Amino acid sequence: MADIINIQEINPITFEYQEYSTQDQSLISSIDINTQFNPSQDYIEYFIYDINENIVSQNTSGFPNFTLQDNQIVINPEKDLRAYGFTEGSYNTLYNFLSNQLNSNSITKYYIEQISSDRTELRLNSTQLTSEEIITSVNEFIEYLNSDEKIYPDFYLNFDDNQLVIANNIKLDGNTVLIKLYEPLPNKFNIKSELWVVEKVAEPVAYNISITPIFEVENDNIALKGPNLNLSIKDNINNSTEYKTRSSLSSTTDSQGSGSLQYQLNNILAEKGIKINIDYSDYSNFINFSSAQARLENFYYKLSLIEEYTVSSSYSTNPSSGSYYVSSSNNIWQKKIDDIITGFDGYEHFLYFESESKSWPKTNSTPPYINAPTTNPGIGYNFFVTQSTSASAYDDENDDALINSIPEYLRDDSNNAQYELFIEMLGQQFDNIYTYIQSVTDKFDADNRLNYGISKDLVTDAIRDLGVKIYQNNFSVNDLYIGLLGIDPSGSLLGLPGTTGLLPAPSGFEYIDTYVTASNTGSLYPTSDINKSIYKRIYHNLPYLLKKKGTVEGLRTLINIYGIPDTILRISEFGGKDKININDWDYWQDVYNYKFDTGEDGTIETEWPLNSSWLSRDDIPHTLQFRFKMPPSSSNSLQSQSLWSLDDGSEVKMVLEYDRDFSSGSYSGSIPDPSNQYANLYFYIDSSTSCSVNLPFFDGGWWSVMVSQQEDESLFELYAANKIYNGKDGYEIGFIASSSLTASVLTHWNNALNSYFPSQAPIGSYTNFSGSYQEIRYFNTTLRDTTFRDYTMNPNSIEGSTFSSS
Repeated sequence: MADIINIQEINPITFEYQEYSTQDQSLISSIDINTQFNPSQDYIEYFIYDINENIVSQNTSGFPNFTLQDNQIVINPEKDLRAYGFTEGSYNTLYNFLSNQLNSNSITKYYIEQISSDRTELRLNSTQLTSEEIITSVNEFIEYLNSDEKIYPDFYLNFDDNQLVIANNIKLDGNTVLIKLYEPLPNKFNIKSELWVVEKVAEPVAYNISITPIFEVENDNIALKGPNLNLSIKDNINNSTEYKTRSSLSSTTDSQGSGSLQYQLNNILAEKGIKINIDYSDYSNFINFSSAQARLENFYYKLSLIEEYTVSSSYSTNPSSGSYYVSSSNNIWQKKIDDIITGFDGYEHFLYFESESKSWPKTNSTPPYINAPTTNPGIGYNFFVTQSTSASAYDDENDDALINSIPEYLRDDSNNAQYELFIEMLGQQFDNIYTYIQSVTDKFDADNRLNYGISKDLVTDAIRDLGVKIYQNNFSVNDLYIGLLGIDPSGSLLGLPGTTGLLPAPSGFEYIDTYVTASNTGSLYPTSDINKSIYKRIYHNLPYLLKKKGTVEGLRTLINIYGIPDTILRISEFGGKDKININDWDYWQDVYNYKFDTGEDGTIETEWPLNSSWLSRDDIPHTLQFRFKMPPSSSNSLQSQSLWSLDDGSEVKMVLEYDRDFSSGSYSGSIPDPSNQYANLYFYIDSSTSCSVNLPFFDGGWWSVMVSQQEDESLFELYAANKIYNGKDGYEIGFIASSSLTASVLTHWNNALNSYFPSQAPIGSYTNFSGSYQEIRYFNTTLRDTTFRDYTMNPNSIEGSTFSSS
């Protein structure tokens, strides 16, 4: 395999972060000087850019791949690019020739201590250099700058990533450095931003390098060009939320009273770290060094305080109660409640806000929940007593508890109660650290469930770390309540844009009366979790997505991850049928189809005679096709039923006769006999002439049926078949059977006036069909069995016996 290499020198100014303006350049005199590159103090910065000017690799600590020949630096752009693993594609490379100043470099750096109001003056300091080193190096550099009255060399502040900011002057102030900048400091840099000071030894050089592999093949196949991975999409981020006032964010009118949801929101916003997945229903998942009993009692105490403050708050807002409180003190009590709830740890948040068997009992069944009082007697107090027994038993068996490290004689002394409490608090802190340490390996657990495996707060970064671009969700403009709690400030679950629970629905709104997000136990589903659950599915399926990238399977998986049925968003492949016209079902696809349910008295009625201009023999159909599906097993569905008839059904009809027992075996674990799904499908041309097929019509699936009058008008063929599914694809005929009859009388077929699905009225002992119909069709020609097979595999097919018969 050979490569086509194209190297062109390009203008390095394209990659400069900051440069002199055209007007200033005309005022600044410049001369050419000869400099020497000293490898002991000078170095080369090397950058590789893609064609969109994004840095894909760099070396800022000292690029070693060069040689000096007669004080000339010799570099090999192609070899350097390949050394960093880029062997195919188009890239730009940049070489900066720099000299470190002020004893600083890419490892030993200064930081910005102060910035002037116009951002053109900086004060630099360093925690890595001594005061003596700073003073000495600055004085030497100033002396160097002033050594030649004709030349004042440029110097730069290097913020890494080829971000060189032009500096014009320098001054020593005590043991700190004052810098005057050419332009205001860019907003991306601020106090504590780190940098080092450099001088350009020579002008940078840049190259465009294109490497195109040539594959030597022994056949005539045309190799497709690889994907262009350099295409950048800027619109990855949605619009931000609308601006809100503090009062609008803190005003809630939920069922627990003003502020309840705000407290919960404050608790979430006060979290200082990533929230990991912990099942708080089991003490062993989060208690190792602390005491379950102590943590439960601590929550009980906090809940008692909240109840007390809530009562005091109600007094302050109702002076007529005779209380000595004044209304202005209400904010004080609300602040106390907020401080307690905001400080809840994960276990306390679970007890207070969740409604599960191991959380604190609630007095209502829909969110936001109301906690049962702690008063004795009551369900809250009873829960506390019962749970205390369980917590105490767990502590007795927990050999890792930190309290066990205290000698027993100290624990027996009641004067050491405060010391024991301190040890319990220390144990809880250790538990917090320990649970995070345990969850480190969860990053590699690609469990697609939201609250299992890798944390939902880490999955975004994990996907990006694997080089995959992801996008924000379409709910990013929702407020914090809907985004973080799944409920709006009024306590309503209907917080999604464009939805309403009121009738009549306003213009542009959709009425919703079924809550999918709270369909099980009234639990909330924040819209931020909707987005994170999608990321979890992507992470879970990432190996398959990367393996199947660019294929139908990969696209279908990605579409399914977003919860979009393939009946809505279809994948189209370009091309026609295969050349061999056998089992020609290439166009099969999963389609959302409607069906006609007959119910108790539903009937489809059509005229049987055809338009004479259609040139059908005897002006009637000569082929009938339809699909049917039996209803779920019930006493009604097990009866013999009438599927179709002409006129009153006394002569021409199609009936399904069932004569087996559908019941299960007589012993535990027995299953029905598979033959119980079979029934006979009869086609009658008159009351005494019929043919039939025996197939498992009661298997719960769709069955295709065709009756075709042959060229010999007295001969009729009956066909019935279904298809077998393999995953999503119906890939082959399942059961198929046919039968024929010879009619001695055609009067009832030729002279009928109406066709009925099912019969217009019950026929004899047959009840009317109680299942579903699809794709009822009449053809004015005789269709073959191969066409019927195509119809069975692809019900949307309108293929006939000839090119124009459809």
